[in-house]
Formats: sequence, C-alpha cells, structure tokens
Amino acid sequence: MDIIIQDNPTPPTKVLEALAHHMPYSLPTTRRIQFMNTSAGRQTAHSHILSTFASPSTSPEPEQDFLIAYLDFSRGPNTEMWLYSSLENPTTPSSNSTCSAQLLALLARVAVLEQEYLNSVSVSDSASKQQRENQGNVLIASLHVKLWQLLKDRSLVTMQSPEHLKFLLRVGDLPVARELPGGLVWGVIGAGDIELVLSRTAIPYKAELMKALPSVAIRTSAGVPVAWAFLGPDGSLKTLHCEKEYRGRGLAKAVSVKLLRDRAVDLVQDGWYHADVAVENLQSQGVCRSLKGTVEWSIYCTLVYFISFACFLSVA
Repeated sequence: MDIIIQDNPTPPTKVLEALAHHMPYSLPTTRRIQFMNTSAGRQTAHSHILSTFASPSTSPEPEQDFLIAYLDFSRGPNTEMWLYSSLENPTTPSSNSTCSAQLLALLARVAVLEQEYLNSVSVSDSASKQQRENQGNVLIASLHVKLWQLLKDRSLVTMQSPEHLKFLLRVGDLPVARELPGGLVWGVIGAGDIELVLSRTAIPYKAELMKALPSVAIRTSAGVPVAWAFLGPDGSLKTLHCEKEYRGRGLAKAVSVKLLRDRAVDLVQDGWYHADVAVENLQSQGVCRSLKGTVEWSIYCTLVYFISFACFLSVA
C-alpha cells in the first residue's frame, strides 16, 4: 500500500489528538506545533504539518503506526523540522519496517517541498537562498535515537550533533523560586545581550531567533547578565549558561526554575517540560536532576539527506 503524506499549513484536529495521546513521548513535536500560536513561532508561508494519516477525519487507533512532522525551510539555517513517530512510544506496539517506510515517504515529500520553496523565493532574496546552503538535506532537532538509527542504517545522516540526553521534568516537581544573592537582580535577555549569549555557545543560532525566544536572565546591579536560559521553539530548556566567576552559587538552577515557572506557562498547559543535554555536559545534567528531571531517551540534532527519495512520493 502506498504511504500517503498529508500536508497542512496548520495542524488538523487528528494530528493534535494523536500527539496528545502519545505524550510525553511526542513532547518536542507537540511543543513546536503549539509554538506556532506565538509571535516568535508563528505560521509562515512555508510552514507544513506533514502526517501519514490517510483521511482528514480519521484519528489513529492506539496501535496504528503513524508519523507527524513540522517543517519550515524558511527557519534555516536553524532547525527546519521536528518529527514524531509512534515507534518512539515504548508503551505501544510498532513495526520498524512500517515506520521506516513512513520515514522514506516523508523524505520524498520533503524533497518536493524544498524545490517548491526554492522556486518561491525571489531571485533578489539572497538571504533566503543562503538558508538552503545544504540543499537536499533537512536539519532535524531532537531526533529520537530509534529514528536516528533507522536513517543512519540507510546512510542518510550527513551530519549530527553529539548524543544528547532527553530529560523530562514536571511542573509539580520544580522547586520554588529562590531569592537572589545581594547585588544580583532578575531580568530578561535583550537585543543588546545577544552577541554575548551567542559567544558563549558553540551552536550557530541566528540572532533573530534568539531575540524572539522567551528568556530569563540574572544581572548584576550594573545590568551585566551573568546567567541566562531560553525557552526553545520546542518548549525545551535551551542555552542555559552561567558565567564562570558566578558558578557554584546555584544560579543556573535558579534561572531555570524562573524560566519554567514564569515564562513557559503560556505554552505549557499539561505540566511537562523537557531539556536536551549533551552526554558530556555533566554540569547541566546536574541542574536538570536538581529540578527532579529524569533521563528518558537519547536524541540527536541531525542533518538528513532526502533528495534521492522523490521517487517514493505519494501526494495527498
């Protein structure tokens, strides 16, 4: 049977129902779709909600294999896709072969959408053209290790980050916000702070993205930021940092609690939070565990090759 890839600019009810049914395993993709309701993550002319549901009016049965993806090439060179497969849920039966076929069908559709995107971009819009500097590939965030392995087995992973641990956190488990030491005050990261923030991370984020994301900062009385954290487009705890001379005072934990309690409330209504922490980043792992976070699976940020799969495409 051909695998049909449904393509919608906004999530149909059946997509939201399926993601909700598979929480918390569907958490990253769920949050990225919810983020479309905010000014920072709003729908663009190039936003796509892709899924393997054959009928717009049919919700999946609990045991049915399915795949859901958010795609927006205009977000490049930052993350362009988040995806969720029922294969990721350890509580439901899934077929590796079916999920693999769904992945290939998705990549075939992505190949067509990339060409449509390139054709739609004005010749004079050189910035948009440069966003597709890795044409034929798509940058996927928070890719579950099971899906990463399926793609890697087919030599489709062209670049990847180091392995990261997926921490799940519950709002009810978070400690209460603490008072700051003397000489320090709460604030947010402003446009003038972005250069400092980007200098403290090895990840090449776009300044425009960082300016749009919710943030919390701890500043000196002179206004200098010394610790900060952001809420990522998928609702994750992101870019957590504390300046070296201020470490050991619990400021990374404090800024994380403040962000999740005060800035995430509009996005998070179900009580779940999450964070992706590199396996070698023991300090950030310690912060997540101090927030009662638990490691549930591994993920990668991955560049995936898709151009060779257009022949598999079935268009809905």
